Amino acid sequence: MQMMMVYSSPRTQGNSTTLAKAFAQAGQSTYTINEVYLQNEELQSCRACKWCKTHFRCLLEDGMNALCASFKESEAICFATPVYWWGVSAQLKLFIDRLYQLRMEDFKGKELYVIACGEDTLDGVQYRLIREQFEQICEYTGMKFAGYLPVCAGDDNPVGENENALHQARTLITKA
Repeated sequence: MQMMMVYSSPRTQGNSTTLAKAFAQAGQSTYTINEVYLQNEELQSCRACKWCKTHFRCLLEDGMNALCASFKESEAICFATPVYWWGVSAQLKLFIDRLYQLRMEDFKGKELYVIACGEDTLDGVQYRLIREQFEQICEYTGMKFAGYLPVCAGDDNPVGENENALHQARTLITKA
């Protein structure tokens, strides 16, 4: 079985990436891990031309067609994102928007995990909004919302020094 890890932080050693790496390491016993670092991809925004709806691939040749093929082959997906303005990173939003080229059956049955790191307290609205967004995406696409890990972390309290958060990331996959 394959899991696609989608790291969407512009920082390669950022808090969300650090947590997702712990999650991926725990998942290696169940999944073959395919790591995607969106900051290394040069993805263009969707042009809403709908060419993909008749050709089942995007007209833009920027790497997203290959990422969609990996997405389709995966039984599980993990999105790791920092929190910006009460939502996911621009890199992850762009990736999700470009998944528009896929057919609905390409989503069905996949497990979706989401890891989100921001500086607000865990009872802050940002984590609720992100969770609700992905719950709705799963309901719409037929994916299973398998796990969610919101963590408060920042430059002054890096997640790499938070053993509880790292433990939660390692055990998130076993809770599904």
